[in-house]
Amino acid sequence: MTNATKNLDASRHEVINKLIDYNKTQNELIFATRKRVFALEHSFRLTILAIAVLGSIIVLTALGVLNG
Repeated sequence: MTNATKNLDASRHEVINKLIDYNKTQNELIFATRKRVFALEHSFRLTILAIAVLGSIIVLTALGVLNG
């Protein structure tokens, strides 16, 4: 191998390693975002459930008062 070929090969490996590192960083960001979105969805579902329960209690209380 000539010196130019060795330099090209080393440069190619350096670029590949940079791309691998970049890909790892992107994967970490993606999984962190998915985790946050999952937590928000869970909180949203609990909020909707709480609103439904409170709404049902209010409606049942109102019916009880009206039918007295």
